[in-house]
Amino acid sequence: MRSKKIAIFGGSFDPPHLGHLEIIKKALDQLDIDRLIVVPAFISPFKKGHSAPPQQRLAWLKKMTADDPRIEVSDIEVQKGGASYTIETVNYFSQFFDTIYLIIGADNLKSLHKWHRFEELNQKVHWVVATRNGEEIPDGYIKLPVDQPISSTQLRHAIDPAWIPESIRHEVLQFYKEYH
Repeated sequence: MRSKKIAIFGGSFDPPHLGHLEIIKKALDQLDIDRLIVVPAFISPFKKGHSAPPQQRLAWLKKMTADDPRIEVSDIEVQKGGASYTIETVNYFSQFFDTIYLIIGADNLKSLHKWHRFEELNQKVHWVVATRNGEEIPDGYIKLPVDQPISSTQLRHAIDPAWIPESIRHEVLQFYKEYH
């Protein structure tokens, strides 16, 4: 029997942008996976809150990825509510899949050891790191060359329509215009 392999790409996605789409495309092209699961956090344990509510971010992600059947947007963390811990999400998907790749941005490497139950998480996943700002990726990690010069934080401060996927651009611009 063939082993089932997935990649999980979690985050705040506040807002989702073309950099996120590029990570998804590269992961689908370069990893030997059956499915890529995008998991928006209800709230990240490292953040005080989000601009866009969880259901809104979930809807944007579903709309933005709807054209590729290899991508699933999971509401597991949104439905659970509260702080979103990656180990809990990984444990859930471990019930159904044999191999789990976990996609993170290079900016997360410095604080990875602070993640909830990191040692357990480290035993259960293959780390995939999306490059960012030329940060060095240590050995032992799968490198995903992306280097998109954008972040959700930058977009929340100065929304640039050019970085928002066309399928959700109008909704995202409208939301952040009203939010600010």
